[in-house]
Amino acid sequence: MQQQIIIGSIVCFASFLLIILIIGWDVVEVTNWGLKCNSISKQCDKQIYAPGRYLVGPFNSFFNFPGSRLTIEFSDDKRAQSQPLKTRTAEGLTLSLHVSFQYQLIKNEIAQLYALGGLNYEATFIRMARDTILQAAGKFEAPKYWTNRRNITEVMQNQLQDELKKAHANCVSLQILDIELPDQYEDSIVQTQIEVQKKTMKQFEQKAQMILNDILVMRAENDQEIYAIHAQAEADAFTITQAAQATANKLLLEAESKGYEMIQKNLELSLEEFNQYLYWISVLKQKKAKLVFNPNTVLTYNMNRN
Repeated sequence: MQQQIIIGSIVCFASFLLIILIIGWDVVEVTNWGLKCNSISKQCDKQIYAPGRYLVGPFNSFFNFPGSRLTIEFSDDKRAQSQPLKTRTAEGLTLSLHVSFQYQLIKNEIAQLYALGGLNYEATFIRMARDTILQAAGKFEAPKYWTNRRNITEVMQNQLQDELKKAHANCVSLQILDIELPDQYEDSIVQTQIEVQKKTMKQFEQKAQMILNDILVMRAENDQEIYAIHAQAEADAFTITQAAQATANKLLLEAESKGYEMIQKNLELSLEEFNQYLYWISVLKQKKAKLVFNPNTVLTYNMNRN
């Protein structure tokens, strides 16, 4: 009987250990961070756990907090967490803003975040964002939302970052999705922007025309320079050609002169006979020339020669 009691105690103890092991495991989901808390003492560890399965012991479990960036939106979209933000501009015009922003929890401050508001931290973020954005939006005049929208976005994001940091989160980015002003004022703003665009386009057209005129002037100057270079080249070529021709003629005359001197010397011709020789040579060179002889003259010439 005592042996049965011992065996039964062992079985009960083993079952108890098995149950403890089964219920002592918990999981941190993918893309989440885990905060281990005790359901009896309500105390939480300061250690933050990465995704995975852990042996946490009895009465302990993980609270999962997102490790990725999440979006809170104020708009008419059915997926938005809240309605558009309504306020007034610096000059008192009604203003409706559609805004969204992305936040990310600070990993090492998740325990403080849980102590601040439990798991309902997003409601705290929405309240803080609404107050911060409305306060910032009311400081700008309506035209600034058209002409300096990027600067307004940066101001809102920086101020929201300062507030969310107090709640252990970071404002990663912020977007102004839509701006609603009174219809009459919005129409006037649109018309003003159209006129500004027309003026800007006119300025661009004038600059383009000035550039085109400069190109035409440069082209004309280049054409003139090219023409001058060609003219100078032709003049230089003509001068060189004439100089070469003159040199050739000079050399030819010198050669002919030396040749005639040799002929006169070798034939022993008098000056008058040599002139007659040159005369007949020039006549023979004329291909279309006609010679008319006077027999009496020839006879007289021959008699004189005898």
